[in-house]
Amino acid sequence: LFCFLVIFSLGLTSFVYIHTSPKRELQAITASLLEDSLAENSLMQHFLISDSLKDSDLPTVTMPVYSKESEAASLQKLQHIYDSLISLDLTKADPSLAYLRDSLSFYLAHSLQMSGYEYFEEPFAPYSGVQNELPILLTEFALRDKEDIELYLQILPLIPGYLEGLCQYEKEKAEKGMFMSDACADMTIASMDHFCQLEDINNPFLTTFEGRLETLLADRIITEEEYTDYIDENERLVTTVLLPAYEKTGDALTVLKSGTNATQQGLCAYDNGKQYYEIKISTILGEDVNANSLKNAFSRQLMADFTELNQLLESNPAYFVNLLNDKGSADPLTALSPEECLEFLKKEISRDFAFANVDQYPYVVKDVAPSMEDHTNPAYYFTPPIDDSTQNVIYVNRSQTPEGISLFTTLAHEGFPGHLYQSVTSANALASANLPSLAGITYFGGYTEGYATYVEFMSYEYAKTAATKLSGQENASLYYDYLAYNRRICLCLYSILDIMIHYEGAGIAEIRPYLHRIGITSDEDIQSVYDYIVSEPGTYIAYYGGYIKILECRHLAMEHWGENFSNKVFHQLLLEQGPQSFECIKNRIKEKTF
Repeated sequence: LFCFLVIFSLGLTSFVYIHTSPKRELQAITASLLEDSLAENSLMQHFLISDSLKDSDLPTVTMPVYSKESEAASLQKLQHIYDSLISLDLTKADPSLAYLRDSLSFYLAHSLQMSGYEYFEEPFAPYSGVQNELPILLTEFALRDKEDIELYLQILPLIPGYLEGLCQYEKEKAEKGMFMSDACADMTIASMDHFCQLEDINNPFLTTFEGRLETLLADRIITEEEYTDYIDENERLVTTVLLPAYEKTGDALTVLKSGTNATQQGLCAYDNGKQYYEIKISTILGEDVNANSLKNAFSRQLMADFTELNQLLESNPAYFVNLLNDKGSADPLTALSPEECLEFLKKEISRDFAFANVDQYPYVVKDVAPSMEDHTNPAYYFTPPIDDSTQNVIYVNRSQTPEGISLFTTLAHEGFPGHLYQSVTSANALASANLPSLAGITYFGGYTEGYATYVEFMSYEYAKTAATKLSGQENASLYYDYLAYNRRICLCLYSILDIMIHYEGAGIAEIRPYLHRIGITSDEDIQSVYDYIVSEPGTYIAYYGGYIKILECRHLAMEHWGENFSNKVFHQLLLEQGPQSFECIKNRIKEKTF
């Protein structure tokens, strides 16, 4: 959720350190990167650090504003920090420090490489862009006391400048012939119009703010008079500042449309687009990859899954014929609430994952506001502040997540043993070892989402246990196996299409036969798949490519560790140092001793 906020907020100050122990030097570098990026982004700062503006020397409330000059200065400073990082002598230090340094070096080096392709990013991507992420962050902005309320009300007037800066970037993109297609622009504009056209009673900027204040009022943190004053001020800012900024942004994007209705194309349609795409997916995966080799790896796995799925269907024809007539009876998990799913998962994963203390993993489940349902994922997990891993919230979009196995596996992805368990386990392990965290200053999407996808597939096995306990029948396992294969096949195929579209220049005609194989046959649905992939390059690679990389790590661990291999030991190694490059994870596997 924070990726879009850091695209234009590098804002790094010069880094100077006094020679000291390697650990302190690395801690100083990571602290400098985090502090300097947050110094320009009070919204991001509020989510990543508890009480960050209450007891700190950081500047006053601010939001990043793009300009070519500020970007050039930031990149120069980033290069300086990278040079300082790689000059660290860690030959005699704890190997853990070297792994963290190498992962951070990999990320910064590739970030610097991507900076040479300055107009390939799309902050207003129709599906994951600023227009959809800002409402989520603003409506989930924690209001714990008066200081939080006043901080929030100071951030709102800064949003117009932030959006104006991004519009300037879009104007520069258009001048280079790299502006999004009219269809994509229309989707983005429609999303912004949605929030502008809502009645007050359905406007999440107003209703969620009021709901959060009611809690403070009930707890007597604010008075009735203060409650009324804050409600009035928020309504004034939303109606006269925030929503007009959305309207102005929509107008700016409308002006930049070409009017030709040209189809959006993959990255390779632009000069140096193929090179940029390979750097991008390498950065996502934390390992230098060749697009053709990656596609071949995906294709081999796709054929293996298709073969196993066909064997499953051919071995159980009567079961699957009956299933077509009565799918509901095949899924006993429809009886479980989100909280019951999470509690079952928390207990069941103990056979594969090491829980130090279940009390270290508190969480709450919340529903996505109805007015936000069309603009958010089926579910999402808010990463807790770096300095407080107890603030864990999982949001469920009821309109997009049906009950049963779909809800169960989604909560495994987001909760246990997914992102929640991943985030808290890593934070606690790093804190115990007094090691710096790369969270908040890097984004290894392949590691983060690949892991969550890996455990999501594991959760189909947990689902079998749950279904047997609920129904007393064991044949539900066939249905869940069928769904797991379908899920893997779809993610794999979309990842292959990602490479075909962005690296090979495939259009709708080229991807149609592939989609027909998984039952997507209507022109409208094929167009929707194409539009999503072309607008979100590398997204499926983060999930499925990261999953494949974790399987590679698993096979490597089994090969090197022999009889010492176990799920618990492997998962502990994956999680104990937080987000890292797969290059470093593989080195750690090979160098681990027992």
